Amino acid sequence: MKISILGYGTFGQAIATRLIINGHEILINEVKGSDMILVATPSYRVKEALLEHKDFIINQKIIICSKGFNEDGDLISTVLGKEFPHNSIYFLYGPTLAEGLINGDLSAMVLAGGSSKEEVKKQIESQNLKIELSDDVVGVQIGAAMKNVVTIFVGIAEGASYGQNTQAYIFTKGLQEIQKLGVSLGAEPNTFIGLTCSGDLSLRSRNRLLGIEIGKGRKIENIVAKKKYMLEGLATIKNHKNISSKLGVELPFVDILFSIIFEGYSVEEGIRRIV
Repeated sequence: MKISILGYGTFGQAIATRLIINGHEILINEVKGSDMILVATPSYRVKEALLEHKDFIINQKIIICSKGFNEDGDLISTVLGKEFPHNSIYFLYGPTLAEGLINGDLSAMVLAGGSSKEEVKKQIESQNLKIELSDDVVGVQIGAAMKNVVTIFVGIAEGASYGQNTQAYIFTKGLQEIQKLGVSLGAEPNTFIGLTCSGDLSLRSRNRLLGIEIGKGRKIENIVAKKKYMLEGLATIKNHKNISSKLGVELPFVDILFSIIFEGYSVEEGIRRIV
């Protein structure tokens, strides 16, 4: 099978290694003639990346690995449902650091979507990459996007020398808020204690490392200047007003983080605002 990968960064390369082992031919940033399209761009570029190739997107299945929201605050599923109404669209998320995938560590992800998930699973799953199936498209998107925000906050506490008790408190309260948000939008409660949210929160990810640097007192503009693109958790925090408006919900946890990162609130003050 020919599988296109849009966004050949760290994760795109890592998932490509697993697909090649499965015997697939990989097309990098090219979709013409492909059977399946896997998108691994930053979330705010998913729509743009696919529209660049729209003339050659016919009946391919589209698998989104990008964790976040569209740049206008909408869920990616909402946006792509309008732009590509005739394509089957799926979401593939989980606690999968790129290095672990490349090394062949036993890993697991969740594939969410409608019909034919089993067929997609067969093409991606391997001995060391397990795929679970879910019908909860909204829940896996919310969990995967918002866990990036929570893990930044946990990292900030660590960087500011708060102990594990405080970090666990932030982790737990953040997870509860994600679940509350997701359920209010129609998601299944159990989705948030699975791989795509609580499982992914356990990783020492790039978002966690970003939080540690912020907690140490480094200016956000100096941190971001060294990266080629904005990490998705930070993009969600910056865009939280649009997201809140589009989803019709309050995001108090994200409001606190925005205050710490961009408005000069102390970490202690922010932590004490968590309810």
